Amino acid sequence: MAEIRIAITPTHSTVDYERSVVAAGGKPYVLDLTSSSPVPLLDGVDALLLTGGGDIDPALFGEDRHPTFQDAEPGRDAAEIALVLSALATGRPVLAICRGVQVLNVALGGSLIQDIPSQLPMALNHRVPTPRNGSAHQVHVSAGTRLATLLGVAGTGGHVAVNSRHHQAPNRIGDGLVVSAVAEDAVVEALELTDHPFCVGVQWHPENFVASGEFQSLFDGLIEAARSHRK
Repeated sequence: MAEIRIAITPTHSTVDYERSVVAAGGKPYVLDLTSSSPVPLLDGVDALLLTGGGDIDPALFGEDRHPTFQDAEPGRDAAEIALVLSALATGRPVLAICRGVQVLNVALGGSLIQDIPSQLPMALNHRVPTPRNGSAHQVHVSAGTRLATLLGVAGTGGHVAVNSRHHQAPNRIGDGLVVSAVAEDAVVEALELTDHPFCVGVQWHPENFVASGEFQSLFDGLIEAARSHRK
């Protein structure tokens, strides 16, 4: 059986992302985003995995920078937006994690809450750095969504405990996306694209659970969808 190649966008550490892809039966391929034209990097790969990282420039959704803005690597915003739009246009499966789901939302015309603590002072603490696989809060997964199916709560939806290391979140939802999970404070925790074979984004970090396997089904679903796309 031919290997299923998963393109992973670079971040400060891709180890857990790569391990999660391998555990699902895929071959990870960390992209080099220094290329002047990132889209050809998807040639020969079967799916796209968008990783966590710094903040997206709010100019991309028509806002000034909040004082807490933490810039991502130079050129990363434009490269990742181009990659996700190309992946969606070609039917490639997409799994978007933390910053990744924010990139997905902005790429499709959405906006972000730039700083949860200052803009939503009654919100939960969404920035719990350690332990990396610790439970920070719960999210409610909507029944009938692809995310619910992947997490085994398809019929009724349900609450799932997640880790959390983000200070931003989707605000205005991008074209075609639906909210598939929210935290108890109503902060959006997951999005998916309903008219695409597989496009799922979550705000938490499922890759940090690779040793225990709590969220391995997200990566399994990505590989399964990539295999179907190849046929």
